[in-house]
Amino acid sequence: MQTYDAVVVGAGYIGCAVAHALTAAGLRTVLLDQGQVMGGASRANFGNIQVQDAELAHSLPMVTAGFRRFADLEQELDCSVGYRRQGSLLLIETESQWQVMAARLPALHAAGIAAELVPAARLPELEPLLDPHVALGACYYPNEAQVSPFGLMWAYLRQARKRGLTVCADTRITGFDIGGGRVRGVRTQGEPFSAGAVVLATGAWTPALGRLLGREWAIPHVHGQALVTEACELRLNAHVSSAAFFEEAQVGPGQGGPEAALAVGQSREGHFLLGEAAQVTEDLGRHASREGGSAIARLISRCLPMLQCLRVLRAWAAPVAFTEDGLPFLGPVAGLPGLILATAFKSTVIVTPLIGDTVAQLLVSGRSDLDLTPFSPDRPANVGHDKTIPPSTSMACPVM
Repeated sequence: MQTYDAVVVGAGYIGCAVAHALTAAGLRTVLLDQGQVMGGASRANFGNIQVQDAELAHSLPMVTAGFRRFADLEQELDCSVGYRRQGSLLLIETESQWQVMAARLPALHAAGIAAELVPAARLPELEPLLDPHVALGACYYPNEAQVSPFGLMWAYLRQARKRGLTVCADTRITGFDIGGGRVRGVRTQGEPFSAGAVVLATGAWTPALGRLLGREWAIPHVHGQALVTEACELRLNAHVSSAAFFEEAQVGPGQGGPEAALAVGQSREGHFLLGEAAQVTEDLGRHASREGGSAIARLISRCLPMLQCLRVLRAWAAPVAFTEDGLPFLGPVAGLPGLILATAFKSTVIVTPLIGDTVAQLLVSGRSDLDLTPFSPDRPANVGHDKTIPPSTSMACPVM
């Protein structure tokens, strides 16, 4: 048995950030993943540092604090992570969507977030590739940003490895060691790992791990998919997505086909990231469907017709966790001392550095500057069969 101060399970955005923060705090840490490092939902992401889909009642302090952490993150990590400012447009196609966006503005402004409603006449100025006739206008966020997903995660791992982090890929958790009334480690298909604390940053796979502990955590997931094009000289001024993400779309497991809503980004190298189709499912597979790709292509042809000539390199898909109330599962688990959850974030990238800091603070001092009460894994949750598709998961796979 190998002994550590902390075991972190899940080597995506959050797991890599947590491992980095724990090693920086002097904790001997091992990072485990059932597959390849960065092989889950985190590699299926635009890398958007976005506030547009923030849950307003409880999450704004977390989101704004996370955004501020990116100001000096490249200096902290001693390398570029592809950070660049890029505004975003949430296209509004109906009067009801306009009202929803307008109702969000006071809370955003109170939190210091720049956002404004713009009419269709201004869309060509903000995004020339967009057909302005498809929308009544948009909610414009001028200060959002983007990073390279793999660049950010590798930067965390490089620094953590310098401080002694152990990384074990292809390591599946088969159980937990519990003794003296607390979680004391994990069992795997190979050797066990003993630790003073276990952190689960496991996304859509979290409920299955919960059942090993006798817990039923209400963390459903969507099967999200997108298309990635060849690189080209066309340049996107702003990330473009749809306010339709804020409308309820009831799609239960196995019912109908994937729902599609517009989400378009671009990598630094010029590849367009076109999404997204999503369907709530029990399937944890990563296979894209023809139906999902066709739905995305129809949206792109209607909204950004100049992209119709681009060749699609591949379709991509991944399971992405969400929660009914739009809040993550973040913090200790009642009755299981030594276990911390950090999963199912509505918009993961923007909070990644902050969550690493928060988990390290919990393990070192037993407290957190961030109020974790609303995010408790033990809060009441709806576990019904029909699920509401969450706001944008930005599922397109970046081409690095």
